[in-house]
Amino acid sequence: MEVLSHAFTKAVEWGVINHHPFKGEVRLESESSRDRYVEDWEVIEALSLDPHRKRGSVIAVQAYIRVKLLTALRRSDLFTLKVSDLRDDGIHVQPHKTAKTTRKRIIIQWSEQLHKAINAALAARPVDISPLVFCTRTGASYVNAETGLASGWDSMWQRFMARVLTETKVTERFTEHDLRAKCASDAESLEHARQLLAHADAGLTARVYRRKPELVKPGKGV
Repeated sequence: MEVLSHAFTKAVEWGVINHHPFKGEVRLESESSRDRYVEDWEVIEALSLDPHRKRGSVIAVQAYIRVKLLTALRRSDLFTLKVSDLRDDGIHVQPHKTAKTTRKRIIIQWSEQLHKAINAALAARPVDISPLVFCTRTGASYVNAETGLASGWDSMWQRFMARVLTETKVTERFTEHDLRAKCASDAESLEHARQLLAHADAGLTARVYRRKPELVKPGKGV
C-alpha cells in the first residue's frame, strides 16, 4: 500500500495524473500531508496564459481556477454545479461528501469578484444551453457517471499546466487540491476556512489545508 501510494503521489507531482486515487480514503502511518502553497503571483501567471480559442480549454480552466479560489469547492461539486444553483442570495451547494452523512448544505454569498468569476465560467462554456456551469463540448458533465472519473478534464488540466510551466515564470506544478488549500490558507480565520471547506471540525482544516506559515510575535525579552 505504501509503495502504491508513493507511486500515485509521484504521478501527481510529475503531472501524469491530476488526482491521487485514494488520497483521503486510505490513511497510511508514514503518509505526510502535502504542503504546497500556491503563491498569488503563480496564480496571476497561470491566469495570464494566452488562450488559443475563445471558449473551452484554457479559458475554461482559468475560469475554473477563479471560481475554485473563491469558493474552495471540491472538483466533484464544481462539476455538478448547475445554473439553477446560482440564486439571488448566493450559490447553493450540498457538498458530495456530506450528502449521505450530515446532508449539510451551504450558501456561498455573492461578492462582486465571485459574480465576475461565475460569469466568466458561463461565457467559457462550449454549450450555452447546458444546465451545468462547467461542461464538455456536448454540454455534459466532465464526470463519467459510471466510473466517477473526469478523464477529459484531467487531460485538459495537464495540457494547461504544461503550458504554464513552459510559457510563464511558474516552475513548480500545482494541483486543483492545492488551489482548494490556497483558498483555505488565505481565509481570514481558521473558522472561515472551515466553513469554506464544509468541514465538520477545524482539526482537518488546520492540519491539511492551512499551509501558510504561522505569524508569531516575538517574546517580551528583558
